[in-house]
Amino acid sequence: MKIAAYIHPIRTYLPCTGVGRHINHILLDISGRKEVELELFFSRQWIGKDNKLDLRCPLRELPKRTFPTPENSTERTWKLLGYPCMDKYLPDGIDWLYAPMETYIPVSKCPVAVTIHDVQAFELDLPWSSTWQHQWFRYKWGRWVRRALSDCQVVFTVSEFSKQRMVDLLGGNPQKIIVVGNGVEQSFFEVASKKLTGLKRSVEAPYILVVGGLRKKKGADHILAVAQTLLKRKSSLKIVVAGELEANYVEAAKAYSNVTLFGMVSDEDLPQLLRGASSLLFLSLYEGFGIPALEAMAVGIPAIVSNKASLPEVVGDAGIVVNPEETEAIVEILMNLADNPSLAKEYAQRGRKHAAQYTWSRCVDRVITALQQFA
Repeated sequence: MKIAAYIHPIRTYLPCTGVGRHINHILLDISGRKEVELELFFSRQWIGKDNKLDLRCPLRELPKRTFPTPENSTERTWKLLGYPCMDKYLPDGIDWLYAPMETYIPVSKCPVAVTIHDVQAFELDLPWSSTWQHQWFRYKWGRWVRRALSDCQVVFTVSEFSKQRMVDLLGGNPQKIIVVGNGVEQSFFEVASKKLTGLKRSVEAPYILVVGGLRKKKGADHILAVAQTLLKRKSSLKIVVAGELEANYVEAAKAYSNVTLFGMVSDEDLPQLLRGASSLLFLSLYEGFGIPALEAMAVGIPAIVSNKASLPEVVGDAGIVVNPEETEAIVEILMNLADNPSLAKEYAQRGRKHAAQYTWSRCVDRVITALQQFA
């Protein structure tokens, strides 16, 4: 099977978000499959002087094919006008044009499969749904997402939640929306066997780790409320935040002596940072999947997640699902886990077993099976 994989290279640069991880791991695994001939497809603007992608891109050694026009303007005309047709830039005999990310690409010489990780743009009852930024986001996505759902032969997504929202909000055909999920890297499982005394620590225990940054979408208001309550309870627990930071929350966090902001953490450091935590606190208000919850389970710490969107589905009965607005209850759970090793161990064992089901190889199996089925 001959596949051209369209990507935005910058989204794959390390360290990257969940969508970037999905792109990297899916395509690296596909490239190793004997039954698949894979080429990357992207704008020539991303090629460096060495005729390769940036050193931060794990995909830089894969075969590639480019088109000459800038990525942003070209993709904008694809989505608004359905033009230009990209047939002439694709190889002869191609079986699929596949995008492991959200887009709309006009081609006629082969079927197209795209991945829509979530449809947050079309949700009307989120805390930020009425902001002009979200309304503009919804308008832009509204110009092409329905067309992608209609025209593409296959639409991949990462959770049953996201699939159902595509059906409910956008009238997507459930028969051609395929859930492939996400995986967890082996490095997270490997660090679980390390003794805590042997970890390379960038912060002293005891601490709770927040992955995803301090942002409104990620539940920043609720995280700071937890920090405030921990201080009132005179708890020694600190909150360490890894990920992107919104400026207003960076300023607000200065009022809390028990909050440490790390910013983006490298893929090499994240497993150990997770392993050293007493628990993961993931109070995100909207996720198409929520990889950090599984990564926490893989390293052997309890995962406390919000009861929003896909998160209850992803953690199942191996995680602790909470209402992010119930600060006192959350603090009680966090302190209990930190003070009760046997309870933490019970959730750690349950979590590792649950996380072991989520491998990138299984995700790729689902992708290839669907492409073979719908060819």
